[in-house]
Order: sequence, then C-alpha cells, then structure tokens
Amino acid sequence: MAEDANKFQWLDPAVAYYEYDWEMIMNQYDTLLWYNGASGTDIIPWLAQNYTMVSPNQYQFKLRQGITFQDGTPFNARAVWFSFDRLLVMDATSGTGNHGTQAAWMIEQLIDTTPTTFTFFGASPKYDSAWVQSVLAFNFVQVVDDYTVNINVKNPTTAFPYLLAAEFAAIVSPSFVVSHDFPSACKTSDCPADSIDYNAYFNHIAGHGDVSMNYLNLPTKGSKAGTGPYYMDSVNPTTYEIVMKANPTWWGGAKNWNGPPLSASIKTLDFVYVPDFATRLLDLKAGKATAIGVSHADMYSVVDKDQWLTQGKLVPTIPGVTVYGPYTELVTDWFNFLTNVTDTTGTLRTFQPFADLRWRTAVASSVNMTDANININNRLGIVPTQLIPPGTGPEGAYDPSLQLAYSYNLTTMASLIQDACKNPLTSFVDVNGHPIAAGKVNNSCDPKNPQSIQMYVGTGDTLDERILTTMADNLNGVSTPLGVTFTIVPVPGGQYYTLAAEHVIYLYWGGWVNDYNHVIDWLGPMYNAAGSYPAWNNMNYTTLNQLYTQAVQDDMKGDVSGLVSVTKQMNIFSNNAVEYVYIDNPEAFATRSSWLHGFYWNQVLDVMWYYAAYSYSAPT
Repeated sequence: MAEDANKFQWLDPAVAYYEYDWEMIMNQYDTLLWYNGASGTDIIPWLAQNYTMVSPNQYQFKLRQGITFQDGTPFNARAVWFSFDRLLVMDATSGTGNHGTQAAWMIEQLIDTTPTTFTFFGASPKYDSAWVQSVLAFNFVQVVDDYTVNINVKNPTTAFPYLLAAEFAAIVSPSFVVSHDFPSACKTSDCPADSIDYNAYFNHIAGHGDVSMNYLNLPTKGSKAGTGPYYMDSVNPTTYEIVMKANPTWWGGAKNWNGPPLSASIKTLDFVYVPDFATRLLDLKAGKATAIGVSHADMYSVVDKDQWLTQGKLVPTIPGVTVYGPYTELVTDWFNFLTNVTDTTGTLRTFQPFADLRWRTAVASSVNMTDANININNRLGIVPTQLIPPGTGPEGAYDPSLQLAYSYNLTTMASLIQDACKNPLTSFVDVNGHPIAAGKVNNSCDPKNPQSIQMYVGTGDTLDERILTTMADNLNGVSTPLGVTFTIVPVPGGQYYTLAAEHVIYLYWGGWVNDYNHVIDWLGPMYNAAGSYPAWNNMNYTTLNQLYTQAVQDDMKGDVSGLVSVTKQMNIFSNNAVEYVYIDNPEAFATRSSWLHGFYWNQVLDVMWYYAAYSYSAPT
C-alpha cells in the first residue's frame, strides 16, 4: 500500500496534467515509445516494434503484434489512430470542461499552431461536426495496415520522440472507451473496434474532457482501457483511494529495456490518500504502508540528519525502511524581476528599479544560494548556473561550463545600490522597445520620499520566504537609509502569478517543471518575449527573440548541434542580463519498505511508482 499527501485529479491520459495522476496512469497505459530505464534522453520503441523517419514530416511505425488491451480487445493501428484523434478533438480540455489547459497542446503543436483550430493557440472552436472533420483532416495518424501507421507532422521537431514517450500519448482501447463514454456509437453490444461509428463518437467527445462525458477521468467502477501492467479495479472519488490489479495478459515491455526486470509480480496496488504525515509515518513503521510520501521538511523523520549533512548519505533511521536518492529533477526555481511595472489602473509607475541592471545584480548578489541550499533546503538541491537543468534533452542542451554573471558579494551589492541611487536611471524602453518619455521614470533614492520593493512568495513556502528574508535583510542594510525598503509579501497559492500577469509587482518566486523533456520547452516560455514569464515580467530582449527564432528553425531542420549552440548563446545572454535569480534544481528522495525491490529513478517521469519493476520479498 502506498500512502501519499496527494489526491488524484484526473485519470484519463488525454486529460491528466499532474504528476501524481501520471504515476497511476503510467502503470495502466503504454505509449508507442518510452524512456529506457533510468535514462531521460534514451527513448526506445515500446508498443511500437520500431519506427523510421520517412521524411521530416512523416514517421512510420511498425506495431508489436499479439498485444491486447486489458478488456481483451486487440492493440492495433486502429487503436493508435483512435487514441491520438480522440486527444486532438478533446482539445486539451480539463476534467471540469476548461479548454486549452491540458497536455494535448503538445501533440497539437506538431500539426497546427495557428490560432485557427485549437484553443491553446488562440482559437475558439464550436466543437461541431465541421470542426471535428477539420481536425481529422490533419490525418495525423494514417493507418497503413493493421500493424503499420504513418504519423504525419506539419511542424517538424527533434522533440518528436520525447512527445510520443509522454503519458498524454498513451494508447487506449477504442472498444472500452466508446462503450463507456457514448454507447450509442457502438453498433453492437460488445462494441468491437471495427463496428464503432467513430464520427458519432468524436462529435460527442469534441471539447469534452469533463467527467460527465468522459468515463476514464473518474472510472469509479474500474478501467481496463490500457495495455499496461496494471488495470484500475476501483476508484473512490470520496476517499481518493485507487486499487489497481495486475494485468494477467500484460505483454511484458520491451526486451531491450535497460532497467530492473519487469514482471508485475505484485498482484494488488492500493494507493491511499493520507494527508497527515504523522499517520503515514506510523503506518510505515507498523508495516501497514510499503511506501509513503515524505516532504523535504520531514526528511529527518526518516533519515539520520548528521550522516546526511556531513557525508551526503540518506541513512534510514527506521528498521526495515530504505530511503533512495537524492535524484535531480527536471525543475528550475528562481526569483523573477519585472520592469514596466504599473499600478492597478495600468498607469506606469515612476519607480522602475528592475529596469536597471544594477538593481537586478544587487539583488542577485545579496544571498549565498549555496549556503541557503545547505542550511535552509537541507542540501536537497543543486544551485543552477543557467535556466536549463541537467538531463534536459537533447544531449548537450545543458552546458556545465556556464557561469552566472553574479555571485554572493555584499560589497558589490552595496556598491551597485549606491551607484544606482547616486546616478539613477532616468529613461528606458517599454516592453515593445519604444523609448519612454523623459520624466516618466524617476529612480532616484530619497529618504524623504521612500520607495518600497515588495517581494512576493507563496504562503507556506518557508524555504523561499527564508531566502527572501535573508536577501531583504542584506539589501535593507544599505538601501533603507537611502530611501528604498525591501519587504516580503506572502500570498496564497499562485496568486503572485496573477499579479505578475497584471504587471503590478516588482519581484516574485517562479519555477518551471518540464512539460516534456526537450530544451524548446524551456527556451520559449522563459526567454522569448511572448513566453509565459517574459510576457508577465515585461522583459523583451530583441537578441533573445532572434535567437529563439533560430532555435526553432534549427529544431525544425533537425539540426541538434545548431540548437545546442543557440541554447548556449541564449543562456549566456540571459545570465549577463540577470533576468532571473536562480534558486535551485530541486532533488527528490523516496521512502520505501525494504521488502520492496526493483526501485529505479527516471528524472523525466519522476518514476518512483512504476510497479511492474517491483517485487516484494523479505530482505536478505
């Protein structure tokens, strides 16, 4: 039994966009391609026997034969066609009916990124039969024969295998799905795949990932829609308990998989929502739970503090328990600067400290992140030297030789603040590159006319609040006598993102978890002016925009070396501009009963729960 503080959200791979959901999904569903054991960049055929790139716009997949879904129906080319077209016509819809929020956009980007078809890219479709036919007309999956498909790509990318290895690209049983979502599309009661009215089904499900239309999202009576090692026997929407059972007809996975032996030897999995850590810990000690979720803050409840801090070893303090790790995640955390900051009416503020590189560098120099990682974050992280975390695909995207343009130095910090106050910035350009009229900006420092720089962080984020407090203490020692005071503002949840999108704050916590393991998923959202963070932060660098365009072009041409080279240039430019103050690439650890064997870690999938690799026996 696995106990965690997380609740599942949605359990349909075409809808789920949450790490804990994917842990359940990867045990039930398979994809055409998958990650090879612990590697985050080596992708091998999984449900596919092999595949070839016919051209940059077309890939041909030969499918494995003799595989069945958990409901007994055959896996074949029709199932691949159905699964991807279903994903597309649902159009990234959440379980509550919100459009454009889920992972389908990652497949949609392969065929159409213009604001004419899909919600994520700006369209407002009617989801009627005409729209459905327009989506099917992309012919994304072309059935060649029963065990051969062509996948047709309008927008080539070296991310293609990474996209098809992700959970949202899972293959589902047409018979099971249609018979549970829309039985009217079944021409016979047993609903074989070759007798389904697919147009009727797609018209029904178009734009509908919500529970009322989509059984897989909340399969309370269980689900046998996958080809994976386990099927869902029951799902309790009240207690959030999921019981999974071993699939007796599972095909066993690819033979060249470089990980622990796969057998699905554990016959029943019980995922239980237990929000109270003390209860989870007691259950682990009593042998009731075989795996529990442990937060960074609670790690010394399960490991020896002295051995971790002095030797870097996670030595468990509970008999019969093993603690694995630490493992680097594909995550980067940072603090964001905003420029072109306005008041709540949209009027530009006269005080624009972070339009000035000196103020940004002073803030970045005000804290020793290495020390913070040791003494605040319990050493569970690596201090970044760039946006891109280690392990990002393709190989070479992460460059360990890069250095930041700042370092912890209170003397430098003080000098920069004093210079910025003595020789204040008087003008700069707006987010569109247009000069702001003289007199609109006044960055002078005057104790008689004090300014306040608020630094926003999530309520309950004690790690980052403590780091910001250290920064504020160091900065205020110099800036407050000059008339500028830094303050910490905790706000609930991601409220700081809303405020940043309105451009009304100066600094806030941010971070990124890869949507899929490819560097383009970092360069666009964090460096391009139209990306998520630069758009919020009102940071618009012509050089970064031009380099991003080049990165996309190199990616579409399949020029990996060019893409890696441009990535390095973008990292160097951003580091020199001090766009972000990097906090950490966080690390994870796993707490398990020592009776469980076969644990492995894949940083892309955050795999701690792939139970096909687990066995259960008393340790020797």
